[in-house]
Amino acid sequence: MYRLASRVPRCCRSSSQLKSSLELHDSRVSRIELADGMAMIYFSHAYIHKSPGAPGRDHGTGWSQEARLVLSHAAASGPLPALPNTISEGFLEVGGIRHELVPLPFRRRVHARLNLVFVDDFQMELTGERPYIELLGGAIYLENVP
Repeated sequence: MYRLASRVPRCCRSSSQLKSSLELHDSRVSRIELADGMAMIYFSHAYIHKSPGAPGRDHGTGWSQEARLVLSHAAASGPLPALPNTISEGFLEVGGIRHELVPLPFRRRVHARLNLVFVDDFQMELTGERPYIELLGGAIYLENVP
């Protein structure tokens, strides 16, 4: 299913010079925890674009990596989805900017709104403060992105 690292284009082998973004579309949420005012959204598969240019716009590579999005002072606008579930569309709005591709690393000190629509048409919204994303474990190369 996954391609060998030797197939990673030469331009995208050294991650120190690459820009990265997490694409919400096609990422998979495995768990959502709401406790003590904190929301933690766990991605068992976060689709990560890496590119020497603009991720998601310029050529580069696609990777899978586990990740966690954390919001403090968080609240859900309704029930949570059945999980695990794959995102069909969504955005993280921070400071009036809607990110469908969230730049990495990501850490802000303002209000945020996460809006997700899943492949089963379930829609959810979480709001909170001080969003940040942690990448967990190693990335697995998936594909070249033209």
